[in-house]
Amino acid sequence: MKKVLILTICFVLIVSSLTLAVACDNNDKAGSVREVDMSLRTDTKYGLYWYGDSGELDDAVISAENLPTQYYDPSKPTLIYSHGWKPAGEDKETLSTLAKTYSKTGGDSGNVNYVKELKELGYNVAFWDWHDYAKDLDMLHNEIWVVRSAENIEDKDSNYYAAVSALDGRSFAGELVRSMCAVMKDATDQEVVLVGHSFGGQMVTAAAYTLYKLAEEGVITNKNILPDRVSLADPYMTGVNMSGQMDMLEESISSQPVAKKAADSFEYVNSQGAVIDFNGAMNTITYNAYEGITGIKDKELRAQVTEKIKNNTVYILQKCLTRAYGGMGDVHNVSRDYVLTCFIEGKKGNITAVPNVSMTASELKAYVGRQFDLNGEGFLIEEYSATEVVAD
Repeated sequence: MKKVLILTICFVLIVSSLTLAVACDNNDKAGSVREVDMSLRTDTKYGLYWYGDSGELDDAVISAENLPTQYYDPSKPTLIYSHGWKPAGEDKETLSTLAKTYSKTGGDSGNVNYVKELKELGYNVAFWDWHDYAKDLDMLHNEIWVVRSAENIEDKDSNYYAAVSALDGRSFAGELVRSMCAVMKDATDQEVVLVGHSFGGQMVTAAAYTLYKLAEEGVITNKNILPDRVSLADPYMTGVNMSGQMDMLEESISSQPVAKKAADSFEYVNSQGAVIDFNGAMNTITYNAYEGITGIKDKELRAQVTEKIKNNTVYILQKCLTRAYGGMGDVHNVSRDYVLTCFIEGKKGNITAVPNVSMTASELKAYVGRQFDLNGEGFLIEEYSATEVVAD
């Protein structure tokens, strides 16, 4: 009887171990799935931080397997946010209304703790924090998309050198993916929303692309890790070329404009069933992306990139913000807070006009490939409305 009991316990432990492996990376299927380094680094100055049920901004823990359910509950929907460029001297960002937004809107934005609001709505909430390495504006795309070698960087005093050294053969988007896989391996809820502001838009786009590619290969088998929504707040797309090996993927980028890789990623992620909403306020971002990335000199390529962006996103021009706060400067920050606020207020039922960023992926799918202008003037919630722009 004792032998039978021991054998039974051993069998259960073996089955449990196999189930855990298959749920996240499936690397134990010998010969059938490419091996990918999914190991999670925690002794870093960057990481994916998960907020506790208290909703307090200082109650957060870095990603790890088997987090307590107060930080990650696999049965709940998940929202993950990434910030963008952080100039030297700028304070660390929190998941609350930016001081610049509050000032620019004359307080109309409110001073909102988004964590507390989202937690009350039943969401897991996480913040991708890479602010210590997000300072060299012209190099951020490399840190996000591809693996670089610190040895090849001439300026050893630059923030870019510090970032590449810290990544040590990885990319920030790849590290975000590893963090998600470690924490969300047992996810059962299918709603996963990635929100990115400015360069954070590139971050969540690259992460979504990587996640879906890994799922296509069979490396990720729990499809509930995959985002069904990618929400971009004034995403910064540039025409500068980049080259390098993508982290975690057998894919190289060879002298390709960043905007082209982003547009190709939109197309792929959209084809996999996820929905991307592109929300633009600052003129140099909004019109640059929709009317043609000026940094792409080849006119034919520029037109192709523009069409891919249009055809694979729900394109929302936040004209209510530009009318009230201008088309440059701090309206870029206002765009971030407007997207987060509209998501929360829409979930509460305070925004009913469509399309809006609080809609589910299945609801938003009908609006992909269409452009909308937001009516009125100001940080509007109850008066929120949109008019479709029909091409001549």
